Amino acid sequence: MKRLLAAAVTAAALIPAVPAQAAVDPVTALKRQFVPGHGVTISETARTESKRPRDGEVTRMAGSVEFGASGPVAADVVFRTIGDDDSRQRWISVGGKVYVQAADLADDLPLGRTWVLMEHLKGKVITSAQPVDVLAPRTVKALVSHAGLKDGLRQGALTLAQARGAGAHEGFRYQLGLNAQALPDRVVTGQSLTPGSRSVVETRLSGWGAKVSVKAPPVDEVITYKELMAEKRARAEKLRQAIPDGSTSSLGLFD
Repeated sequence: MKRLLAAAVTAAALIPAVPAQAAVDPVTALKRQFVPGHGVTISETARTESKRPRDGEVTRMAGSVEFGASGPVAADVVFRTIGDDDSRQRWISVGGKVYVQAADLADDLPLGRTWVLMEHLKGKVITSAQPVDVLAPRTVKALVSHAGLKDGLRQGALTLAQARGAGAHEGFRYQLGLNAQALPDRVVTGQSLTPGSRSVVETRLSGWGAKVSVKAPPVDEVITYKELMAEKRARAEKLRQAIPDGSTSSLGLFD
């Protein structure tokens, strides 16, 4: 038995040690995902919490984000506001342009047009209601750098200066979850809005590396926001001219 044990020890000593694999840096892991034609699935719940329950609001979002060589280049996401005033908006960001399809714009759209091109958002990619871009390497770096580990989540808070360095306008508290590949799979932020209210946004990320291809809406279904507003003003002016002078007062509309 002693001879067998000694042989086993000797044999073990002769086996070359395998170096332990270094933990992947979350920023590096994220940058490796920036492969053209691939992307990630994103879902989100944003809550406005208030001491006055009727002032609260819940918005849910779901969609896909397409990557380029340096980050998100396109997205197709749907936002749904749940409550007394339910609404749905679909946003497509692609080719440096942003299009929106929304029920509250439908009544103003000319026949055959279902999408509005938002010229003032040129170059943006609409992906989230978070105060920071959770798919930006500088954001992930800031969240990891200022967090402690608790219950498997990185938790912390960013001051105003730190938040601005990460692309936000106000400081906030947060939780960050990373999957086995060191990629973000859950981001929760909380911000004060007024002394009696705050916003809480929870984002889930999954399907990293899947093929994603976002397409722009058909050209013949698009009107620019500038054109839409011009048509709306023209209709209002036409209606005003069709009403005889003084008749609005006689109807008591401005009494």
